[in-house]
Amino acid sequence: MHHYLVTPSSYRYICTRIGLKKKSLISPDQYNRLLNMELSQIIRFIGESGYHEEVHTLSSAYSDIELIEHALTENLAKTYRSILSIAPGALQELAEQYFSRWDIENVMLILRGCQFHIPGDRIRAVLIPAGVLSPSHLDHLLTLRSIHEITDSLSSWIHYNILSARITDGYRRGLFASLENELYLAYYGNLLSDARFGIRGGDVILPHLRFEIDILNIRNIFRLRAGSNVSDITPFMVTGGYMTPEDFQRLYGVTDRETFVNELSRAGILSILTEALKNLRCDENVCEADAADVVWRRWAAHKTPLYTVMLSVNAMLLHHLDGLARRHQFSVLPIISYLEHKRYEIANLRAIARGKQFGVNPDFIRQHLVM
Repeated sequence: MHHYLVTPSSYRYICTRIGLKKKSLISPDQYNRLLNMELSQIIRFIGESGYHEEVHTLSSAYSDIELIEHALTENLAKTYRSILSIAPGALQELAEQYFSRWDIENVMLILRGCQFHIPGDRIRAVLIPAGVLSPSHLDHLLTLRSIHEITDSLSSWIHYNILSARITDGYRRGLFASLENELYLAYYGNLLSDARFGIRGGDVILPHLRFEIDILNIRNIFRLRAGSNVSDITPFMVTGGYMTPEDFQRLYGVTDRETFVNELSRAGILSILTEALKNLRCDENVCEADAADVVWRRWAAHKTPLYTVMLSVNAMLLHHLDGLARRHQFSVLPIISYLEHKRYEIANLRAIARGKQFGVNPDFIRQHLVM
């Protein structure tokens, strides 16, 4: 017996809608051409592609980089809401829960921006309006003058109780890091619970979530080692991945290279990092020893992982999601896969436009794209 999140007929309708939109997704070859364009040519390119409506509508109010930023952001929000609006019941619910992590990122960006007096336009330019909080609500939050006002304006948000409890006493050093950690722990806890027990057919997303959680934890363990003297890291680890918090605690205490590499290899992380390094360097000859050297040097120096390596790992996560979506076609996965591709397209176009604005070398920009 098949436990469909959608019926075959409604799935075909959704895929037809997505298929039409997928034609507008930018290909690797087009990215290579964009990297050799001037800013004015990039604006013309996106204005003639899937962003025509936004560029045409906003061109009288903005120009150059501001036009690109606003057009991309508006298109992303519209795409998410358009796709999710055609998904039936349980599929829409699970997809919205999955993408609600962008609410956390957006709220944290706005809180930090408010506390440290960063102009609203600069914050708006990096928001990802892909969660439950609408673009208009995010714009309203950007007008508020204190983190207490922002918190009060989020009283209907699912994570309001966590936010309110943490913000009550005002800002103090370390507040945002601990708040962000608590929000993500709650996010993954709720999502894993609903995927397993709360939403029929939701279990198809579990392999991807477990993979995603392991990557998140390996990134966090590097950050903890680089920026604090915490002895017990288990409260900071998200449960539900293939590795347990105890696995990461054991890894956290490792100080010699051989044990460190063996632990990464045993957990399957070294093979992931090796593949990421291959993709980053465009070199099939990269081996596990090369990856081990790169990662060990960062670990020994108490530094976070190389940003470009983590971007390459994100690309692998995306390909992993694509594979699951092909195997589970009558589920939420094809929609999540498409919308994740769309989000990375927006991030790539932003990176190219900003790089061109400041005259950054195209090869350097390319390293910061997820394709």
